[in-house]
Amino acid sequence: MIMVQSTFHLDAKHKNAVVDLMKKMTQMCREERGCLSYEYYEGLTDSCQIILLQEWENADCLQEHYQTDHMADFLDNLSKFLESPVTTRSYASREAVTQNTPAGDELLKSEQTIH
Repeated sequence: MIMVQSTFHLDAKHKNAVVDLMKKMTQMCREERGCLSYEYYEGLTDSCQIILLQEWENADCLQEHYQTDHMADFLDNLSKFLESPVTTRSYASREAVTQNTPAGDELLKSEQTIH
C-alpha cells in the first residue's frame, strides 16, 4: 500500500471555490483503480491549510492516478487559488517495500515530491 500526504495552503478569498474543486476530485479519484481512500481535512488552527490523505493499492495505481485528465485539470485550476506550492510526501507500507526491494528493512519513506 502507498500513502500520500499533500498539504495545501489556500488563499482565503477563494477557499469555497477550492473546496468545490476538491469535492469533485474526491469523487473521481475514489472511482479509480486501486484507490483505497481519498479525503481532504481542514486544519483546526488554520482553516486555510488543507491536508489530503490518500491510499493506493500499489505504486502502479498511484502513477496511473497522476496521469489522469482530472488530475491535470485539478492542478491547473488549483494553482491560482494557492498561497504557496503544494507539498506532497509518499510513504510505502512494509509489504510494498518488501515486495519491491531485495532489502525489506530499508526506510519505508520514499522521496518527497512537490507538485
